[in-house]
Amino acid sequence: DLPYWNTQYGKPLLIIPYTLDCNDMRFAQSLEGDRFFNYLKDTFDTLYAEGATAPKMMSIGLHCRIVGRPGRALGLAKFLDYVKAHQQAWVCKRIDICNHWYKNFKPVTAKL
Repeated sequence: DLPYWNTQYGKPLLIIPYTLDCNDMRFAQSLEGDRFFNYLKDTFDTLYAEGATAPKMMSIGLHCRIVGRPGRALGLAKFLDYVKAHQQAWVCKRIDICNHWYKNFKPVTAKL
């Protein structure tokens, strides 16, 4: 899902979707680095291919107490290296997405 404007409450509110799909909490009981890497990679590959015709966004939920463990951190590091090898991918924080959306996709009713 891409960010969108909610205008139901008087003034525009930017909604940046957050999913549990690519969240390390799903793997909290048995998160091996390779398993997490493969899941993220498969998701990224699908969205990257679909992104050839329409923009896509992949949100990854991370918690230092889960993915930050030594045996799990390598999977995340491998994934980030994999994504950085793709020229059309943008690795950023949610605030960066917010700033980009405000700059490029203001709602008609916004007075920003």
